[in-house]
Amino acid sequence: MSKFYISLIIIFNISINADEISIDEMVEFIVQEQFISQQEDSMKNSMYTMMESMGLNVKSKTMSDFLDPLLNEYLSSVEKKMPALYKDIYSDDEILALYNFMKTQEGISITNKQPLMIQKSMLVVSEDAVKFSKKIGIAFQENPELIQSLRK
Repeated sequence: MSKFYISLIIIFNISINADEISIDEMVEFIVQEQFISQQEDSMKNSMYTMMESMGLNVKSKTMSDFLDPLLNEYLSSVEKKMPALYKDIYSDDEILALYNFMKTQEGISITNKQPLMIQKSMLVVSEDAVKFSKKIGIAFQENPELIQSLRK
C-alpha cells in the first residue's frame, strides 16, 4: 500500500512541475545548467592552460578583458542553438525527467561535477588516444592499398 502512495506522490510532483513551467523554459534551464556553464568552465580552463604554457599571465585583468568578451560571444551563439537540439533529441517526457532530476540535490551535485569529470576523463583517455592515432597512422603507412580502398 505504501508503494501505491509513493507512486501517487511521484506522479503528483511530476504533474505539478509540468504545470508550473513550460517545456521551453525547462529546456532553457537544462541548456544553461548542463551545457553552457560546463562549456564556459572547460573552455576557460583549456584556454588558460594553453596560454599559461605560452608564458602568458592568465590571471591578469588584461587577459580577462581580452578573453571574456570572446568567450561570451561564443557562448551566446551556442546558447541560441542548443534548445532546438535538445528538443530534437529528447521527448517532452525525457526533458521533464531531466529537468526534475536536475532540480534535486543529487542532480545539482552531478551537474556541478560534470566539468571536473570531463577534464579528468580527457586526461585519462588522452594517452590512449595518442597511441590509437599513431597505430592508425602506421597502419596507413604500411598498407597504402588500404587508403586507396577507402577513397570514394
